Amino acid sequence: MVRTPSSLMNDSPTRTFATARPFAWPNGIGEMAARIREHDWAATSLGPIEAWPQTLRTVVDLMLNSRQPTHIVWGPDLRSLYNDSLIPIVGTKHPGALGLPFPEVWAEIWDEYRPVVEATLAGEAQYFVDRPVALAGRPDRPLSWFTFSWTPLRDDTGAVVGFYCAATETTEKVHVEETLRESKEAALRESEASFRALFESIDEGFCIIEVMFDDQDRPVDYRFLEVNPAFERQTGLRDVMGKTMKSLNAAHEAHWFEIYGTIVRTGAPIRFENAAEALGRWYEVYAFPVGRPGQHRVAVLFKDILERRQAEMLLRESEARLSQVQEAGRIGSFDFDRTTGKATASREYLSLYGLPESRSGAFTYNDWLSLVHPEDRPRVESETRAAVADPARSQLDYDFRIIRADTSETRWIAARTRLMRDAEGRFIRSLGAQWDVTEERKAAAALRESEARFRHMADSAPAMIWMTDADGQIIFANMHYDHVFGRPASDMMGQGWRDIVHPEDRPRFESTFADAFSVRRPFRAEFRVRDRHGAVRWLRCEGVPRLDDTGHFLGFTGCNVDITEAKVAEERRDLLINELNHRVKNTLATVQSIASQTLRNSETAADAKEAIEGRLLALSRAHDVLTRENWEGADLYEIVRQAVAPYSSRGEDRLHVDGPKVRLSPHTALSFAMILQELATNAVKYGALSNATGEIGIAWDVEHAEPFPRLHLRWEETGGPPVRAPARRGFGTRLIERSLAQDLGGDVRISFAATGVVCIVTAPLS
Repeated sequence: MVRTPSSLMNDSPTRTFATARPFAWPNGIGEMAARIREHDWAATSLGPIEAWPQTLRTVVDLMLNSRQPTHIVWGPDLRSLYNDSLIPIVGTKHPGALGLPFPEVWAEIWDEYRPVVEATLAGEAQYFVDRPVALAGRPDRPLSWFTFSWTPLRDDTGAVVGFYCAATETTEKVHVEETLRESKEAALRESEASFRALFESIDEGFCIIEVMFDDQDRPVDYRFLEVNPAFERQTGLRDVMGKTMKSLNAAHEAHWFEIYGTIVRTGAPIRFENAAEALGRWYEVYAFPVGRPGQHRVAVLFKDILERRQAEMLLRESEARLSQVQEAGRIGSFDFDRTTGKATASREYLSLYGLPESRSGAFTYNDWLSLVHPEDRPRVESETRAAVADPARSQLDYDFRIIRADTSETRWIAARTRLMRDAEGRFIRSLGAQWDVTEERKAAAALRESEARFRHMADSAPAMIWMTDADGQIIFANMHYDHVFGRPASDMMGQGWRDIVHPEDRPRFESTFADAFSVRRPFRAEFRVRDRHGAVRWLRCEGVPRLDDTGHFLGFTGCNVDITEAKVAEERRDLLINELNHRVKNTLATVQSIASQTLRNSETAADAKEAIEGRLLALSRAHDVLTRENWEGADLYEIVRQAVAPYSSRGEDRLHVDGPKVRLSPHTALSFAMILQELATNAVKYGALSNATGEIGIAWDVEHAEPFPRLHLRWEETGGPPVRAPARRGFGTRLIERSLAQDLGGDVRISFAATGVVCIVTAPLS
């Protein structure tokens, strides 16, 4: 019994439920096979998929295995099933259209196709050719054309329960046919115009000529009857209509006339390439007869191929040069065909491997691999296979060792291979070159060893070694920079070295370096830096230009040596010399003053001699103390000890010295030495040291005052003869109270107490 669509649409489907056991049918691998397996058919009128009748399963298998777009409609409410090829036609309704009733899937055409569906369900097969259909699921194609058939499907009882639709989209064909139909008439009307447009637009030169013969029926010239615009570009000839070739270029070669004359005689077209030296061109030509017999007309389509011919000639020359270069440079080439597994090798290639030339066409991939050094073979084979398998790889570069077939010698080979692939990216062929790099390898190894030795030597040197490139940028600095500055040597690269130079010395050093660099001459400069501890140090920098074997300038190489100690010694030497000059002048002035004053105030020559000697000895002893201290100063205790040493006797305790440690400047030390000498001399002559019982106490202390501490020294005599103040001040007293007090920048007072002389000295310690 056939059910009408209306009755089918009003029936309520019986809902069944799928069992838990998985059902693997249909077993196709396409998208729709998977979707049909996974669809909840129990929720539709078709029921669980495992309960479908064999008839339905058979047509579903037929549909899924078809490459033609196919649609099945089945069941009381016309449920839809379709294959992968129908997906583009379903369009945006996919995948939701699967399992829906036909009227819902194709709602936009249901009213139009309801009668067709009813006729098909009534058992009438349908067939349509190029039928237009407006499908809502294809917004980019609002109207499509199809050729399709609807075949009724029957169940096991013979009742029609659906239909099978096989469709072929003919939209493009219909469009083309419509276009052809529309254009055919226009083409006929405009054939002349189209021909003219083509004639005018083609890049090749075109002309129709009339070949001219002489009385002996020999072709001697031709006349131009028609030319296209490209004619002028291809020939350089202008205004040629109605003119003969000889009138335009009398030197035009006769072989052109012969060729065109042959075409006229034989009526056969000729395709050829020939030179037109008179025009400075080379042409590719296709010439054929036109017009009626006896008109001697030839149509010529031609193109200037001079550039191509020149390129071909250059290519041949280049190939010849390449062959010569390969032979001279021992560069071997090969061509490997993966299909045959054979490689064609050049003579130079075979020579690299120690193989005879007879192996050129009989050298396989495995033959080559067997000559690769066993230690390199796994790597080479792995890299080769990886490159071949990668569709994105077009080139393979590596170095490896070989063992020559003739001498068993190990050699290093560099290889560069071009990988050729088909449209799908599959490797099909390789073209490559190989050359011997053994000597380069040895040289590189020697260079690396030399560089390692240089770096070891440079890093071990107790000096800062540097190197620049040809632009003056630092490219090497040894590890001593790290030791001195606490920064990695890499910080010195480029212009990084500028950071270590003392800002005050940087302009001067940069100017010195720039001047030397510009004229490529050695230089020497001294400048200050701050080391890793922030201390200022002096460096002496010496640099010399570096040249290669051809004399080409490569940069500067130099060395920085720490000369801080030498600078300090130099400064100390200059200071000592200046101090010595100053002290000698002062000493001579002091000696002159001592001599002058002593002689002027002494009553006899003996007294003068004794006084001068004593004072000079005191001065000498003070100088001894200062000399031991490098004239940087002296201890007060040493000055006192040296001053009284001549007057102390073993076993006696008459001189008493007491005071803290006090450091005196050289000038102050000399003044105190003279004061003590005068007091001691006076004590020996008249005071406490002139008898056997007198004593002298020398004591001092330091008062901490501003801006400088002050020294207080007391000389006190006791136990000597009674003392009376002198009627007049002698030279010694005046020397102490005036000259020496002035030298000290302090105050000296001498009092003649009855118990003994007392001298109090007060002086600043600056």
